[in-house]
Amino acid sequence: MMKFQWSNILLGLLICCAFQLPAQNVRKEKRILIFTKNVPWAYRHESITAGTIAIKKACESIGMKVDTSENADLFTDESLKKYSSLVFLSANQDIFNADQEAALQRYVRAGGGVAGIHSATGVERNWKWFAQMLGGVFQWHTEQQEAFVVVKDPNHPATKGLPKRWKRWDEWYFFKDLSPNIKVLTTLDTTTFKSKLHTQNYPSSWCQEFEGGRSFYTALGHNAKDYSDPVFLKHILGGITYTIGQNYELDYSKVKKYEVPKARLITLDPGHFHAALVQKSMYDNIDPNVQVYAPASQDVEDHLKRIDAYNTRAVQPTRWNEVVYRGNDFLEKMLAEKKGNMVVLAGNNRKKTEYIKKSLEAGMNVLADKPMCIDTKGYEMLKEAFAVAKKNNVLLYDIMTERSEITTVLQKELSQVTEIFGKLEKGTPENPAVIKESVHHFYKSVSGSPLKRPVWFMDVTQEGEGIVDVTTHLVDLVQWECFPEIPLNNNDVKINHAKRWVTPMTLSQFSKITGASAFPSFLKKDVVNDTVLNVFCNGEINYALKGVNAKVKVIWNYSAPEGGDTHYSIMKGSMANLEIRQGAAEKYVPQLYIKPGAGLSETSLNSAFEKVKAKYAGISLKKQGEEWLVEIPDKYRNGHEAHFAEVMERFLKFYNVNNLPDWELSNMLVKYYTTTQALDLAKEAK
Repeated sequence: MMKFQWSNILLGLLICCAFQLPAQNVRKEKRILIFTKNVPWAYRHESITAGTIAIKKACESIGMKVDTSENADLFTDESLKKYSSLVFLSANQDIFNADQEAALQRYVRAGGGVAGIHSATGVERNWKWFAQMLGGVFQWHTEQQEAFVVVKDPNHPATKGLPKRWKRWDEWYFFKDLSPNIKVLTTLDTTTFKSKLHTQNYPSSWCQEFEGGRSFYTALGHNAKDYSDPVFLKHILGGITYTIGQNYELDYSKVKKYEVPKARLITLDPGHFHAALVQKSMYDNIDPNVQVYAPASQDVEDHLKRIDAYNTRAVQPTRWNEVVYRGNDFLEKMLAEKKGNMVVLAGNNRKKTEYIKKSLEAGMNVLADKPMCIDTKGYEMLKEAFAVAKKNNVLLYDIMTERSEITTVLQKELSQVTEIFGKLEKGTPENPAVIKESVHHFYKSVSGSPLKRPVWFMDVTQEGEGIVDVTTHLVDLVQWECFPEIPLNNNDVKINHAKRWVTPMTLSQFSKITGASAFPSFLKKDVVNDTVLNVFCNGEINYALKGVNAKVKVIWNYSAPEGGDTHYSIMKGSMANLEIRQGAAEKYVPQLYIKPGAGLSETSLNSAFEKVKAKYAGISLKKQGEEWLVEIPDKYRNGHEAHFAEVMERFLKFYNVNNLPDWELSNMLVKYYTTTQALDLAKEAK
């Protein structure tokens, strides 16, 4: 009797538990996405078309639904959730933005499958997560030749029924960062082909369970004829089937455990008002407690006053809690305590590159104001810093606010509309195809108050000369607009000539912006007759980037007669010029003009402009003489100070996936190579 009662109780408990377990719903269909995006500048496999057709047909023959695309905009939660597996068919290079990367992560973590074929290991090569998920990163391949593939697991869906020794003709891949967690399905018999690097039994296909999802990869599939081979298609189809698994619906509740913790800011030695502007807004994924490390100085006190003003303003006050350490050992204290994971640097530039490198060595991410270096010695250290960042799997990024200026954004957009712009001209050193000029002022207002400059700001050994300081923005825009998302290298840069010159500043003018009654001793070297300070804050660089001639020029005046800082830019195309002006005629508000050439009709212009209007609602064209004004609604003109929050939001997206675009990494180094080389050339020309 007692035994019967206990069995009933046990049965009841089991039934109760069964009802409490969350049900895993099986999808009604198996649907896959064959994704084949390649960046325009990279090698694209000719086999993609044949592979897409063959894989689609093979999958449909066993009842799967198949979509095909090269549009990375599909990588959203809403779009991806309908797919049982994503098939990366010879996709290549840096093909996702940060939002799309985050969507892919969530898809896998919610239980989605990924199958990679051939050059798929060349996708997002610097994104550690993608490498771990797919199993490795393409590094090198042999010339095409015959070799034997050896099956290691004959029972896996991707290898079942394959010859134990499978003779293939391909280019044989060699990888870096192979994951120790992969299950190797096939290897290469390296005695059957020539290679400089492959070891015997080198992996050629594998699978794994990863963060809730499944992945499969095969290095085979370079040639179009591979996809007419039923044995090879069986290999591919088995791999896809493995990634689908039980075909459960995605469970996004599982993603939460992988969420990146909120960023914890450290402000290090804030000497420039840009350090405060980063905190003019609050951010959902930044902890409101901010660690500040600095020497006891007026610089840090001015910084704290700005933060306090943001916290106490009437409209949308911030909620920052600044925890401050003051002392000459501030750097050592910060490195020892490591109370944050994201260092913000905006201040004296003489030691900035050192601060960057040491912060990265300590395993912290860095968001640095421009410039990240001010001379060639600093540039060499900056290269080392980027190497440290990669080794420690942390991020280094500079604050490029001008990418958020709406006229510049639209200038870039229009330059990509060939029906309007045509092709970017090459120009000549005497008549550059791209010109960018900006005028700045020592005496100005920030956040509604007169800006107080630190005395060292006028010392070019601490702030940097103008040709390596503000010019950084202009060089960045030339790269960003002329060669969007294309990795550059130093060999792409040829400096034609460069020059530098001074802006004189009287003692009374110096006192007005600094509060100091005399020139400090470190500025005596630049003072004439004890009354006038000469500041090398102006610079011009005339150079070619990948054969496109450009000129950038920065001028610093003491104060603006009216208006404020101004910007001028022109991009010359084969069909039209795109010009930004900000003078008296524009009431010192930047405006964008389209200046059509003979080959661009009014009808064609208006028709092609609809593409841009669809993306930026409310913009329109207004004819003014022989040119067209791009009318921009005020909602897009949020001002320079708001752009710092936009940069931080971009950086936080990179932080959330722990990855910077490949082109951002290479192009930052090219940018500072350009400015520091130009400084050396300008000094030689004096």
